[in-house]
Amino acid sequence: MSTTFADRYETTLVPVIFRPWAQELIRRAAPRTGEHVLDLACGTGAVSQELLRAGVEPGSLTGADISAGMLAVARRKAEEAGIASDWVEAEAGQLPFVEGRFDLAFCQQALQFFPDRPAALRELRRVLRPGGRVAFCVSTDLEKNPLLVAQAATLDTHAGPDAGAAVRAICGLPDGAEIGALFEGAGFEDVAVEEVSLELVHPDGRAFAAGALGGMHTGDKLSRMSDAERERCIDDFLTALGPCFDGTALRFPHVSNVVTARA
Repeated sequence: MSTTFADRYETTLVPVIFRPWAQELIRRAAPRTGEHVLDLACGTGAVSQELLRAGVEPGSLTGADISAGMLAVARRKAEEAGIASDWVEAEAGQLPFVEGRFDLAFCQQALQFFPDRPAALRELRRVLRPGGRVAFCVSTDLEKNPLLVAQAATLDTHAGPDAGAAVRAICGLPDGAEIGALFEGAGFEDVAVEEVSLELVHPDGRAFAAGALGGMHTGDKLSRMSDAERERCIDDFLTALGPCFDGTALRFPHVSNVVTARA
């Protein structure tokens, strides 16, 4: 619990959740070598790592996020991997880029948290060239995501309703039609929204629980607990996962709306 949230996010959540979704978005967007790429609300840079693994060489790669801590980890990981990239602290509704700067933009699990979604999408369209592409994923209904159901219920009990509500907010924009209307209202064309389920896996359920309950938009709750309280919290979380936990490993569906569109 002594590490920062951004470090725990990178080591625990990215390999299980954000790396597979980055791979899915990259597969759908089919980025081409030489394109100028924006990773909006980039977190610790999962998209940049997956572009490298896919053998794509962007003309430029820029990550934007409001969290300096996330950007610090993204910058460090990119430097370690030899990825040429820029990491910019910025709000989605006020991007510090010129019009038509990018060919392609990715955004994972963040649209639901933007305080002004229409303004953020209009701003994104502004910084894309005409015909520029976007690929987003946004968590759908809570009841379709057993990991989040278990996490919210466990935090309700052990950390209070505000902590549980923070998890439920991850599923705060579940309606695909509403999402599509947001993109169309911002001037995007060829908008497609598809509900997609990925099967996600972690070989050590207890290790994942410690990281997931200690962050993921909820703040560090476990560090405030005694050792015994922390173990009870983890036990309750794993029990709530039911058949998704086999006593050792986790295997669970993670369901999101995937959005593709053109500026």
